[in-house]
Amino acid sequence: MSSNVQLHSWWSLSDALRRQVLGLQIDPVQTEYAGTIERAISSLGETEDENMAGLAILRSGEGVGFVVLKRGDKAPAWAAPGWAVVSAMRVDRRQQGGGVGSQALVALSPWLRQHWPACHTLALAVDEENARGIKAYTRAGFADAGQREQGRIGWVRYMHKPVGAQGSHEVSQVTPRC
Repeated sequence: MSSNVQLHSWWSLSDALRRQVLGLQIDPVQTEYAGTIERAISSLGETEDENMAGLAILRSGEGVGFVVLKRGDKAPAWAAPGWAVVSAMRVDRRQQGGGVGSQALVALSPWLRQHWPACHTLALAVDEENARGIKAYTRAGFADAGQREQGRIGWVRYMHKPVGAQGSHEVSQVTPRC
């Protein structure tokens, strides 16, 4: 799948792009699963944190989505060492169905290789009822880990994929920095 989306750090965005991201129109169902954009951005804190990244999803230079990545002490308890966790990804409802979410998920691996090279696995938790999310995650190469738990609004499944080398499913060695 050829990607025409780019990921840019919240901290590097211009004021205009920040306003675009804050103005995303998120489907109420997606907000139920992932929370609001404002909550995601406020979770980043006031300054950049080496174990958390807020990434704007840009398509043709326009803000069309947002995702938070967590690792190390910011990752949830279920995440293994060396994992980066996708947290509360959102895509503007006007962009839904056009592959933006799947392309952004694919773009996360090269972003990790460049910015967090010690992370060898990309993981996420998804509500069982979020069929659109599960479909997008599967299309982007995530596999069901076979684990289910009762979550905040229902059953949650865990999915993951190796980051590996470009075009490969190799898993790099675990290092303590991720």
